[in-house]
Amino acid sequence: MDKTILNTLKVAGTALVVFVVLLVLYRLSSIFALLLVSLFVVLSVEPLVKNLMKKTLLNKPVSRKLAVASTYTLLVFVVLFIFTIGLPPVLSQAQKLLANIGEVFENIPGATSYITNIEAITTQTSSLTKEIVGRTASVLSSATAAITVFVLSLYISLDWIDLRKRFLNLFGKSYSLAESVLGEVELEMGHWVKAQLFLMVTVGFVSFLALSLLGVDYPLALGLLAGLFEIIPFFGPLITAVLAALVGFSISPAKGILVVLLFLVIQQVENNFLIPKVMGKVSGFSPLIVLVAVLVGGEFFGAIGAITAVPVVMILSIVFRRVYPKINRS
Repeated sequence: MDKTILNTLKVAGTALVVFVVLLVLYRLSSIFALLLVSLFVVLSVEPLVKNLMKKTLLNKPVSRKLAVASTYTLLVFVVLFIFTIGLPPVLSQAQKLLANIGEVFENIPGATSYITNIEAITTQTSSLTKEIVGRTASVLSSATAAITVFVLSLYISLDWIDLRKRFLNLFGKSYSLAESVLGEVELEMGHWVKAQLFLMVTVGFVSFLALSLLGVDYPLALGLLAGLFEIIPFFGPLITAVLAALVGFSISPAKGILVVLLFLVIQQVENNFLIPKVMGKVSGFSPLIVLVAVLVGGEFFGAIGAITAVPVVMILSIVFRRVYPKINRS
């Protein structure tokens, strides 16, 4: 067979395989989203599990089962504390904000002239976002999904050592290389999770404190949103800043300008100090790569895809960086 035709068939075959894989991922996106979130939970608690296993209890090393059980029990208590103590005042402020959102727009100079256009745009885009919003709500807001993620994470953590070995055994002669790559992925993912949590807590607390000092309404709800949306690069902080600015302008133009300046300062400090210091070399990607990854992830998997886009690209980058030289030499 002619070499050109053979190469064309190889390219076409590869493209077809990639298309089928992407189609399957898209069709099963909700299931993969649950598995991906569960895996992130496992990787985030794994450092604590390993630290507990280094301790001794009754002159014996703590077993992995006991370490996992203790870790997930602590996780349950933290979640219960958030929902019973921290969440009610936030929900109260959020309800007031939603109830008064009409007054917020009415009190912003010139905003009423744009309400008709905003409603028209919303109507046109609602059909496009309905599916994504529905999938996101089913994953993030469903109690069943939350319980599923918890159970999956617990079982994966209990069997992580065995699952890890079985996965590595699939690579046969490349076992040592696969083990090295997986070890680096675990390490970098652990760093990313801890750094991201630190950024979320820091930005959320600073936003709440600053908004309270400025006398802006609903500081607790806005601070929580600032912390939660911090996990979505680019778009998350922008959404929070716009919402906080609307609340500020509803009080007075000066207050709105101060809120805008506040979030500009927070972003500058975050981009020039917090992210370089906290994240270090965790991702090391250019803003363009991060933006494209977030857009692609959001298109295929909704909010979960946007949130997990950076760590997924980071994992692929590690695999490519470690495996490609081996393939190239062979």
